[in-house]
Amino acid sequence: MNKDNKTYSMSIRVSEEELSRLKLAAKLESYASYSEFVRRTALIEAESVIKKSEKDGIRNG
Repeated sequence: MNKDNKTYSMSIRVSEEELSRLKLAAKLESYASYSEFVRRTALIEAESVIKKSEKDGIRNG
């Protein structure tokens, strides 16, 4: 097992309506689970934000 490849868990709070929408979107996109849909969607958005900040010359810290 690679010690550098750790995984972390996180939780989010959503309303019942938001959860229903996430589940529906995951189903429509054929994801294995809504949590996988949320994870991948968040990573796509994170990458977009990082690229935009690099383009705009904004530095972290």
